[in-house]
Amino acid sequence: MVRFCIFGAGQMGKRHARTLAEHPNASVRSVCDLLPTAAATLAAQHDAITMPNMETALADPEVDAVVITTPASSHAELVVAAARAGKAIFCEKPLAEDIPNARTAVAEVKKAGVPSFMGFMKRFEPSHLALIQAVRAGDVGKVELVLLTNRDPKVTLLDYSRETHKTAPYTLLRESTVHDFDMARALLDDEPVEVYVAASNLVEPEIGRLGEVDAALTTLKTDSGALCTINNIWRTTYGYDQRVEVHGSEGMLRAENRPETSLVRYTAEGALHDRLLSGPPDGAQFYFHKYAEAYPREMNHFVESLAKGSPPLISVEDGYRSQLLVEAAVESLKTNRPARVAE
Repeated sequence: MVRFCIFGAGQMGKRHARTLAEHPNASVRSVCDLLPTAAATLAAQHDAITMPNMETALADPEVDAVVITTPASSHAELVVAAARAGKAIFCEKPLAEDIPNARTAVAEVKKAGVPSFMGFMKRFEPSHLALIQAVRAGDVGKVELVLLTNRDPKVTLLDYSRETHKTAPYTLLRESTVHDFDMARALLDDEPVEVYVAASNLVEPEIGRLGEVDAALTTLKTDSGALCTINNIWRTTYGYDQRVEVHGSEGMLRAENRPETSLVRYTAEGALHDRLLSGPPDGAQFYFHKYAEAYPREMNHFVESLAKGSPPLISVEDGYRSQLLVEAAVESLKTNRPARVAE
């Protein structure tokens, strides 16, 4: 039985706690949150206890692993502290707010030798996972081109952009494209070394007034010459558009969208499918619907890897590598030229 402490009793903390409570080899031992009432409420739902602070929570010998779903500003500190306490670590992205702190976190995890996992749930969506496995099995030979489409049905991060654009500009790249960077790394044969971004403000005028962007085309290039293109926009008229295509020396693989239902209406005007799986048309949490299976799959994978003593598919090192791509993308956007990825 793997016993967990949940850091952060918000939306993601609740979701992961529920998955752990349903797993036969896991349990929620404790909850720690800056809001005591939030911690108490979540703890009560899973017969757990509350912890007043990080130090007390990590000193508990009955905690084997932690789940970090707190604000990004606290991730690196919690990862370092958990590693030094000998706890296995599940951390939502980003690993840190900047590269130096991300690098320190990775170094501390390696030094401690504890298992770690980054919450890049897209890899665990069933079609995405099947595609990744097929690529790694050699089904398309040498990977040459990767095409990733990531289009949200609406703008949901305007308030967040207002809060962060001065200290961490380009929310689109940091909060959305970062998931595509992780997918690209999972599909390419080697690490991207160059990034070029062209971006615009096409959707929400306030985004433009902030100096932010809401549409972007990103190109990644590896040392071997393999290319990846990523297209992002914060508006569609037809639902949450999430597609993956991989072209290789021996074929091609595609992971398509799913509509809300498989019903097709055939009339004299043509065939009409439902909107893409996105939840209620006016809802802001469309990603929870598209990736409803991915969130529990990633957590279950982490628990099972701990139980077996095998390394998880994604580690904090992957979080660090994707963050390097984000910073290169930001540099490219600022300079309007390709940027090299830092080591």
